[in-house]
Amino acid sequence: MTTTDTTAGNRPSPGRPRAASIRRTPRDFLDMFAERWWIGALAGAAAAALIVVFRPHFEPIYRTEVSLLFEARKDRVLNIQEVVDTTLQTAAELNTHIEQLRSKTFADYVLASFSTAEAELIRKAYADPLDPDAAPPPLDAIIRPNVTVFARRGTPILGIQVSNRSPEAAALIANRHARKYIDYNLDNASTRTNSAIVFLRNQADETRAQVEAAEKALQNYREKNNLAAIGETQNVVLQKMSSLGTAVVAATLDQIDAKSLIDKIEEYQAGNRDLLEITQIRTSGQVADLNNSLISLLTQRTLLAEHYLGEHPKMKQNEAETRETRRMLAESIAKAVADLRARYDVSAHYLQRLQAETTGSEAQARELDKISIDYKFLEQDANAKRATYARIMDRLTEAGITSRMANTNIAIFDPAWVPDAPSDTGALEIAVKAGAAGLGLLFVLPLGIGLLDSRLRTPAQVEDSLQEPLLGVVKHMGKLGETERARIFLSHASHDLSEAYRGIFSEIEVRSPLAFPKALLVTSSVPAEGKSLLCCNLAAVFASHKRRTLLVDCDLRRPTLHRLFGVKPDTGWVDWLETDPAQRPTLPVGIVPVADHLDLLPAGRSLGRPTELLDQLSRRETLQPLLDNYDLILFDTPPAAVFPDALMLARCCHEMIYVCRYRTVRPAIIRKVIDRFHGTGISLLGVVLNRLPQSKARSYGYHGYGTQSAAYYKAYEEQTPA
Repeated sequence: MTTTDTTAGNRPSPGRPRAASIRRTPRDFLDMFAERWWIGALAGAAAAALIVVFRPHFEPIYRTEVSLLFEARKDRVLNIQEVVDTTLQTAAELNTHIEQLRSKTFADYVLASFSTAEAELIRKAYADPLDPDAAPPPLDAIIRPNVTVFARRGTPILGIQVSNRSPEAAALIANRHARKYIDYNLDNASTRTNSAIVFLRNQADETRAQVEAAEKALQNYREKNNLAAIGETQNVVLQKMSSLGTAVVAATLDQIDAKSLIDKIEEYQAGNRDLLEITQIRTSGQVADLNNSLISLLTQRTLLAEHYLGEHPKMKQNEAETRETRRMLAESIAKAVADLRARYDVSAHYLQRLQAETTGSEAQARELDKISIDYKFLEQDANAKRATYARIMDRLTEAGITSRMANTNIAIFDPAWVPDAPSDTGALEIAVKAGAAGLGLLFVLPLGIGLLDSRLRTPAQVEDSLQEPLLGVVKHMGKLGETERARIFLSHASHDLSEAYRGIFSEIEVRSPLAFPKALLVTSSVPAEGKSLLCCNLAAVFASHKRRTLLVDCDLRRPTLHRLFGVKPDTGWVDWLETDPAQRPTLPVGIVPVADHLDLLPAGRSLGRPTELLDQLSRRETLQPLLDNYDLILFDTPPAAVFPDALMLARCCHEMIYVCRYRTVRPAIIRKVIDRFHGTGISLLGVVLNRLPQSKARSYGYHGYGTQSAAYYKAYEEQTPA
């Protein structure tokens, strides 16, 4: 019999990646602790008891403390600022002192101060009474772990608390820490002051050399540029530039005036106008006299013409004088025009010389300014270096004075006293260790076992780790017997379980794309996961929906269904297959009616060759008569991780359901088995999580069908509609 193609949504492809880990939520960790807390409690109680019973011998511990006062400001004998200021300015500096007191450097400084006798006193109390010949611990291992430094809130006081087995040693160590910390700060301050003095001396020598070099450069510059008379030279140049500026203005105006007259003369000449109309021409040289003479001669000729003819000697004399005067007047006008042109040329040449002289004077003035500015820069640089040198020398003098003065603001506020009684006998330490061990095991052991337990527990883990749909959850059936559990749906003994099976049926109807008739295989990984009980109740649900259902027991190694329904295993499908095909009836003789629309086909005789019989059962000609008479054939198979029987039947079935029991099988095993079924081509509808405890159903965040209590469903059915 061939299988029908399934949709891609029903099962993943063989190459599809699967989740490699189980997702953990805070609720999972809470459940791990709730399920196994008693293991952690027992282990923790046992560990605490062992610590108390076998506790080591403890010597009494004596504690004492010394207080150090850090003054905010010191009274100064001299008004000199220290090179290294040790006064307390902020709370952060107090924290710095705390860290210095805790440092290994200071610890080594203190350890080096103990004499041989003092070291013997401290180590004597730590000798092993059970082994007197054994050497006591080293001084560092005794002192450092037992010294505590703390700040007194709201005050500039630090406390140093010391614990020791000897009261005298405790007081000695505390007072030594306080005294040596004062010395430690004085040594540091002195060292840093001496370093500052050396630095200042080096700086003074370097700055003095710079001052000498700057003064020498200033003197050389003064001699090179003759700066002694630079002021007078600048004044002369400035006066010269002022005179040149005035001359340039006058020459420019004269040139403009001459140019305007020349332009006017040329305009008159171009228009044949009389140049005597121009005042400068008319008043130039002999032009005015000659012009007046010409006017007189012309007036005289007019008078002579009234008395004489043209050939009269007086008339000819007058004509000759007039002609000569005209010639002389024309020459005088031409000379006046030439003088104007010469005046223009002289003015232009003079202006060019003035401008050249002005340019030279300006360059000279700029050069003098540059020399003056450079000199001022050199002078300022020399003055700055002299001032820096003076400040360094002043600071060097102050540093020398402060280096010879005490420079600390720390004082012992309250010395340590020898304690009268021990403050710790070791009981508290034993209690803390026992409590820590007990509480640690109480929480760590349950969680550790829970993390190592990778078996399927929650509905969310089914979908996350298997990457397969969850069809439903069946709760643990409690004290019901085996037969009662198999007939829970038929007997209506439990409302909540019935609803759970109805929910699984609904999921199958929604997810299955195949029409009836069809064959449905049910299997699991290992025995006792509840697949047979699921088959019985699921077949009853299909039958209640008027589906002709045949429930077939295919577990030939350990047949179960006949016992669950109270049927004697006289005959079954094994006997039917053993019959000669020519005499074999169409339907097996061993089919037993169980309920309306529900029949049971037991296995019958148990033989030692199950795979051969299952191979024969899975053939088309064998199953086709059953499919012709039933809507659904439900095969109950052996566990697929143990036996190959379910894989044999997978070839003849259309769809399958995989059953997982709560906290029974790891996801890796289930994934391997499911991958084998994917290789046969069967469609996996989903997984059913079986026997989930009533208290875990809703606490795991699963709200599927049947998760409410039986009383809830019964009350709902009995409630009268409003």
